[in-house]
Amino acid sequence: MKKFVNKFIAFASVLGAVFILAGCTCPSKHPMHSGHRQEMQHHKAHKKQIQTTPQITETVVFYQTYEDADIDNVSAKMYTRSAKGGESKMGTIKFAETDDGLHMKIDLVDLRPGKTYTAHVYPCGACKDNTCCAMTPMAIDLPAIKIEKAGRLQQSYIVRGLTAAQLNNAKLILTRDGGYKAAWGTIK
Repeated sequence: MKKFVNKFIAFASVLGAVFILAGCTCPSKHPMHSGHRQEMQHHKAHKKQIQTTPQITETVVFYQTYEDADIDNVSAKMYTRSAKGGESKMGTIKFAETDDGLHMKIDLVDLRPGKTYTAHVYPCGACKDNTCCAMTPMAIDLPAIKIEKAGRLQQSYIVRGLTAAQLNNAKLILTRDGGYKAAWGTIK
């Protein structure tokens, strides 16, 4: 019985080695017909190399915050005080990123002729009201807005050094006459 067990173990070892070597992808230095011993030595050396050689992988990760993801167009619906009380719509100021810079497109009504309007941008956080907006405007110079006669003002400008993502969620305030808040909107 002892001989039978030893023969069975030897047969299982040879069969196991065949299965293991069949899965070996390393280049064989010893041809298969050179003998079982050489194959086993080669496999053991390969297995040892796999276990001792650290695998070096390079991972490239691209990330950006969700709030700034793919923002290249933002606009503000502008409002002013109504003569009847409350507020009335004035139009829009849109910003779009181009190869030349940030394109600012103005389409407004109800501006006072001959008055110069200055645009101020107040950065805000993610809250729903003005409590998370900065108390002082961003240090940027947007073009002054002026209309010569009553009607609709449609003008375009290129603003450099500013991105649409920087304006996202900010408050846009138009002032005139030394600081009077003439119009406002949220840039989204």
